[in-house]
Order: sequence, then C-alpha cells, then structure tokens
Amino acid sequence: MIFVDTGAWFALKAPDDRFHDQAVTFHDELVTGRHGSLVVSDYILDETSTLLMDVKGGGVAAAFLDEALKSRSVRLIWVDPQLFHQAANMFKSGSERGWSFTDCTSFELMHRLKIMEVFAFDRHFDEAGFNRLPKVLI
Repeated sequence: MIFVDTGAWFALKAPDDRFHDQAVTFHDELVTGRHGSLVVSDYILDETSTLLMDVKGGGVAAAFLDEALKSRSVRLIWVDPQLFHQAANMFKSGSERGWSFTDCTSFELMHRLKIMEVFAFDRHFDEAGFNRLPKVLI
C-alpha cells in the first residue's frame, strides 16, 4: 500500500504545477500495482478538492472527487474518533514543526495501517520518517 497526499493529487490535476511531470510519471508506475493499492483519507480528499476548487475551479475539483470515489485502485479510509484524537495529540505536541492537522491525521493513519511509502511532494513526510516517493528535491 502507498498513501497519496494532497500535493500528489494536485500535481496530477494541475499541468502548470512544478511537480506535474514527476507526478504523472510516478502515477503511471503506481497504476501497474507495483506499490499495492493507493490509500487516501477523507481528510486528504477534502483538502485536495478544496485546493483544486480554489486554484483550478469547481469543475476540476468535482471531477477529481468523482474520479477518486469511483476508482477501484483507491482505498478510502475515514478518520475515526480515535484517529482524530491521536492526530490532535500529535498536532498539539509538535506544533513547532509546522505540520498541519491533516498531516497529523495522515501520519497516524499510516502508522495504524503500517504504510511506510507515500506519494507526496511534502517534506513533512520525510521529517515524520516515511519514504516519500518519487524522490525529487523539494
């Protein structure tokens, strides 16, 4: 399994994003199943849809959400109350790191599911000890 972060989803849908080419190339590798299923949380879908709506418009955001929800290769995991509270504790104890609350929900979810790989362009995953792919300088 590999977790997919907002930055990766955004780069895939935004041709003008600086990571678009790397995202498309790596996504093409992912669809082969080499890294297992793609895992995403409801918080990531919310964050990505909102970002796409703000930057690319409602049509792009709605199309992304529809595609993600219908995809057989995407496994959606909901943040439950226990995970929420674990993320809140992480967020409060590490606020000086600059990790967002959504980052903390992702980290806790990845720990719970024992996922070490993440499709992301966010250095916070490196800081949290995960294997961020693709390997690009950020």
